[in-house]
Amino acid sequence: MKGFLVVTSFASTLWTLTQSRTITAKTHLVLQALASFQGYRGLFPSHESIASRSGCSVRTVIRALEAAYRLGIVTRTRQRQRVSGRVCNGVNRYRLIIKPLEQARAAAVHYTQQLREALSRRKQAFLSKCQNDSEPHIQSNLFNAEPVSAAGMSHNDLIRWCESIGYRGST
Repeated sequence: MKGFLVVTSFASTLWTLTQSRTITAKTHLVLQALASFQGYRGLFPSHESIASRSGCSVRTVIRALEAAYRLGIVTRTRQRQRVSGRVCNGVNRYRLIIKPLEQARAAAVHYTQQLREALSRRKQAFLSKCQNDSEPHIQSNLFNAEPVSAAGMSHNDLIRWCESIGYRGST
């Protein structure tokens, strides 16, 4: 009976989000299909299984799940499996979140992870570009420099700091 109450509460959350036009009707269908996989062992359907149950494409399922992660109503735990000595992606385990505080926390974790990944990609692109330049040591100082607040520095201090990290812009 407890599992039924969780799904009912999740269904009412979905209904509220759909009526407020926070999520689309397709997202609503996908998340209802996801909730229908809830069992005593957990919630871990594949994207293909969710797509077949909701009548949507796999890409629509992925978009709907991303929207749910952003809203904090679903969390995902990625599982890894060792196959023939190699570590491969396993099934995703999902958790439906009903309480508003937990939803906010889950959304914050999702956004933090996305920000870390974006910053990592940007840093990699920047560093690979710097390796093609003639003075890579100047660029590496930019990431190793101490954090600075320009509001607390005089103009001359700011110029000296920029020179110390190798910044050659106009002053």
